[in-house]
Amino acid sequence: MIELSEATAIAIHAMIYIANRKDEIISLKEISEHFDISPNHLSKVLQRLVKAGYLISVKGPKGGFQICSGKEEAALIDIYEVIEGKFIPKNCLFASKKINSCCCIMKPLLTSINNTFVDFMSNHKINNVKL
Repeated sequence: MIELSEATAIAIHAMIYIANRKDEIISLKEISEHFDISPNHLSKVLQRLVKAGYLISVKGPKGGFQICSGKEEAALIDIYEVIEGKFIPKNCLFASKKINSCCCIMKPLLTSINNTFVDFMSNHKINNVKL
């Protein structure tokens, strides 16, 4: 199955929110209030995006975050992988030494889910999604 943490959901939504206003510096407070999420959790997520080169952090009373030039073209899978790491599809949910992924009865379903997820996340760019 697909592992999607709250941090990843926050990262994707925040990136879209910031990208939709790319010429502005958006404060942490504004983003946290817009999504009704913890400023502390949001701050940690946004700092990971800064470190990965997707956002610029501006310090000071009028500080906040701004998308880096060209990163509005990033695919959602890119943001997912900043937070979760490389997407590795799972082909079986049954952890057994006698059943491996080649023989799992759920493999066709999981393959379909994985393919749908990768297609969606790869074909949707930050700047093409509106909140």
